[in-house]
Amino acid sequence: MIPNLAFTWQLTEVHGWGLVGVHTALYLADMGKPPLLLEKPLIGTLRPENRAKLQSLEATYQQITAMADNAKGHMLLLKEFDLLHALGNGFSIGTASTRFRGRRNIGVIAYEDTRFTPQVMARARQYDRIVVHSTYNKQLLEIWGFDNVGLAFQGIDPTEMVEAEPSGRFGDRFVVFSGGKLEFRKGQDIVLAAFLAFRQRHPEALLVTAWQNGWADVAMTMAESPLASKPPRILPNKMVDVKTWAMENGADEEGFVDLGFLGRHQIAGILADCDAAVFPNRCEGATNLVAMEAMACGVPVVLSNNTGHRDLLKSPAQGDDLCLTLDRQVPVADRDGSRFGWGESSVDELVEALEHIYADRAAAKARADRAKAFIRTERSWRAFAEAFVDATQ
Repeated sequence: MIPNLAFTWQLTEVHGWGLVGVHTALYLADMGKPPLLLEKPLIGTLRPENRAKLQSLEATYQQITAMADNAKGHMLLLKEFDLLHALGNGFSIGTASTRFRGRRNIGVIAYEDTRFTPQVMARARQYDRIVVHSTYNKQLLEIWGFDNVGLAFQGIDPTEMVEAEPSGRFGDRFVVFSGGKLEFRKGQDIVLAAFLAFRQRHPEALLVTAWQNGWADVAMTMAESPLASKPPRILPNKMVDVKTWAMENGADEEGFVDLGFLGRHQIAGILADCDAAVFPNRCEGATNLVAMEAMACGVPVVLSNNTGHRDLLKSPAQGDDLCLTLDRQVPVADRDGSRFGWGESSVDELVEALEHIYADRAAAKARADRAKAFIRTERSWRAFAEAFVDATQ
């Protein structure tokens, strides 16, 4: 039986947390158990069909917010609800979690910082259950003695990641796609170094990116890169000057295009024009939504064989390879225990992977077709939502 659930994070289609909320809310609404929202939903960011289904949740949000305001700083106990708390690295909480508690309290987290200090342990122990989105995160918690951990893999929406026809916008060039907000953890410096080496052999190659990052401090972690000598610049509007960063680290106008933030309606069309998608990420606490979107659209994908990516490498049923993998993983420098399991991918191995895709398009397509079938059938947002709700129990 599905319990009454309340969310402490915003519904939006702009980022991963928001998508988790949107698709779980859609499932719960279909089941006749719409969630209670404790943060204002960004309804205007939703696609029209999702907006129509979830707009009514704003009214109950306003009612519960008025009650919390009248409590004048006292925490409200929602006795009829299991409360899902969105947690950040270190099991940090958001504003709504300081105002509300539930009948049961479930922590939801995808973490990359692996420091389990006594303070972090104390915060984590507050929850009746913890739900994570990767085997990597689950196993680490179990090592630390947690036996109340649920697992639900994030997904894609097959109606959104449509199999579009190539538009020809990039001509007959060999197009390499890389997505994810610019930061050290995501490894765009590895992408750039490998692409520049690849393009020396294949001048027609083009790197197309969606690297914009609205969190300037996160983007500045790229200053730690061993491969990019110039750190990113932050523009007056607080956005990252992605193009300048790429140019200062070896890219040129003819071989590099950054698309900035992509709307949900743009992603499938862009991916239809790409020959490869590469993700040499140093760590993923979940399974990497952008990589799954590329797989769902039938693009040959290269993934680092570390952390959350490992849940995407093979089909659990058949054991088939779904992606080319970067297996030469060197531990990332870790001064304080915050990067257990992080991996530094080899630039040379990424170049080799691109060469494999370039030289044998038929084999690349066969592998990509397996990945597409797996993601679209077994890693949909609907499958996630069902597993997520089950995992809270």
